[in-house]
Amino acid sequence: MIFFELLSVAFESFFYGVLLAAVTIAIMYFVLQMISKTCVKTIPFYISMAVLAVLLVVQDTFLIAAFKANDMVSAAEILIQQQIGAYSQALNIEEVQNVLDIVVREVPLLGVFVNITNVQVDNAQDLATEMAVVLHDYLNAYIWRRIGWCSVFIVVAVLITFFADKRNIKANSSTGRRATVRTSDRHLGRGGRRHRF
Repeated sequence: MIFFELLSVAFESFFYGVLLAAVTIAIMYFVLQMISKTCVKTIPFYISMAVLAVLLVVQDTFLIAAFKANDMVSAAEILIQQQIGAYSQALNIEEVQNVLDIVVREVPLLGVFVNITNVQVDNAQDLATEMAVVLHDYLNAYIWRRIGWCSVFIVVAVLITFFADKRNIKANSSTGRRATVRTSDRHLGRGGRRHRF
């Protein structure tokens, strides 16, 4: 049951990760085309976009899954409170461990991101509140790391595209100059021959 639940979340996260990556690359394509129509017609652009697509799909899939896990923290907090309510006195370490094991079984996605069975709390009666804070802090930091990596990948792809475009423009302009010089020389040669006659 847990396996199928995680598999369902994985497929859903992958689907939205692919969708988010596709939208990101489409926006990049239109923005770059508005800046320079030639930069989206180079081989390095297509290569960098292909690599970027793979990297974004991976990061976006984990990003979506982390958002889903973050939404489940409230459910985990309520579950912990219910489990603690079953004890009439202060919980010892073993009882806290039992509560956390139940949370991992009931909300398995949280266990994918955080090993909550090893989280230490000062007061077992405040376990639900402290656990919610720890999970939110960790997952928020994880989400921002994913966003940061996506931003880095996008910036690198854009820089590669502009660098390749600049080299392409230089190569085309130097080829055009050589062609102009050759044409001029040909005209001079013809003129010189006519002048001799």
